[in-house]
Amino acid sequence: MTKVSPAAAAQDIVTRMEQAEAELDALRTELDHCHQLATLGTLTAGIAHEINNILTPVLAYAQLARSNPNDTALRSKALDRAIAGVEAASRITEAVLGFARSDDEAEQAVIVDAIDSSIACLSRDPARDGVRLIVDVDADMHVKIRPLALQQVLLNLILNALSVLHGKPGELRIEATQEPDGATRIRVADNGPGIPAEIASTLFDPFVTMRGTGKSSPTGHGGSGLGLAVCRRLIANSGGTIVLEPTTEDRQGASFLISLPTFVSAQRPKKAA
Repeated sequence: MTKVSPAAAAQDIVTRMEQAEAELDALRTELDHCHQLATLGTLTAGIAHEINNILTPVLAYAQLARSNPNDTALRSKALDRAIAGVEAASRITEAVLGFARSDDEAEQAVIVDAIDSSIACLSRDPARDGVRLIVDVDADMHVKIRPLALQQVLLNLILNALSVLHGKPGELRIEATQEPDGATRIRVADNGPGIPAEIASTLFDPFVTMRGTGKSSPTGHGGSGLGLAVCRRLIANSGGTIVLEPTTEDRQGASFLISLPTFVSAQRPKKAA
């Protein structure tokens, strides 16, 4: 029997640990991608409904114009409706396809761009469901995180809030502030029923949902409960934190506070006049 020296045994253990860590990193990346696909699945029904709403009047005007070939005013209106409908549908699909891509190598994100991209993925204006969306974020705020990662986190929080507020008038506020300690804090808050105390302390653990509580889920529309766990890891990978803020007299509902390192050296190009 061949004896293995202590040094060789130690090196073998190190090699195995490195291989295990690499495999774990690959699984984490795959989980991120799966969460993206799950979020897209959540959006699918709303997107299909909204595109159908866009195409229905386009088809109706086109049929009217074909039935009245001599009515130039109607034909012009039908063309205008068709152009507007195609542009609206194109904006929705462009936003969703952008979210689905995985070739995101940038190291810093513009917060308002991530918010705009997240809202564009919704396809439906929250105001049409009685939800007032308030965004109070400076246009030049940059943070150290991949843009798609920030969008994934924000979209998850927005979907959760809209799920809780569905069918009821409400408010969803997104704001950001730069702090003297070098961090930028992003708050996503709604004035819904809030998070039950029995799950608040474990909200970011995997597989925590609100099933069985009789309330809407804040963790992904009653899904697997991986949403907030993935969000926390995406933020942590960028050196940040995400927490559920405690309820106070001035802050009801659910309020999530994200803290990320500020990217101070970035300068957004000025738009042409």
